[in-house]
Amino acid sequence: MERALGAAAAVLTWVGWLTICPALGFPTLGTAAMINRALFGEVPEAGHEPGFWLGWIILIAGLVGAVALFFILDRLRLLRASIRTGLMYGAALWLVSGVVIMPLLGLTEPQPTGVVAGFQPTDVMQATVMMYSLGPLASVAALIAWLLFGAILGATGSGQKQRGTSSAATT
Repeated sequence: MERALGAAAAVLTWVGWLTICPALGFPTLGTAAMINRALFGEVPEAGHEPGFWLGWIILIAGLVGAVALFFILDRLRLLRASIRTGLMYGAALWLVSGVVIMPLLGLTEPQPTGVVAGFQPTDVMQATVMMYSLGPLASVAALIAWLLFGAILGATGSGQKQRGTSSAATT
C-alpha cells in the first residue's frame, strides 16, 4: 500500500510541478497536449472531443511504467531504493525523455501552420531535443519535475525498507 501511495505522490508531484512552474517564470510545458498533437495533428479541446483524454492516459501510463521499472529494479536488487538512487533515476529519465523521446515525438508532429491574428496556439511546446525551442528554462523545469519524481520514489522505497528492518529487529 505504501508503494502505491508513493507512486501516486510521485506522479501527482510531477504533474503538479509542471502545472505550477509557469507561475514561477518557467515556460509552459504541455506534455499531454504535445502527445495529442503527435497523434491527431492538433490539440483536441477539453469536453468537445473524446481524444482530449488520450494524451493524458498515455502520459500517466508512461509515468506508471517508470514507477514500476524503479520498483522492479529495486526488487531485482539492481539498485537500492534511497533518495540518492531516486534522484539518479529521475535524472536518467530526464535525459532519456529529453534526448530520445522528445525528438522521436517531434518527428511525428505536423509542422505548425500560421497562427490567426490575436490568437495564441493552445500548445506552444514543440517536441525538440531538451525542448530547446522554449529556451533553457524549459529543460530546467523538466529536470526539477523528474528529480522530484525520483526523490519521492526513492524515499518511498527506502522508508518501507527501514520500517521492515526495525520491526524485524524488535521481534
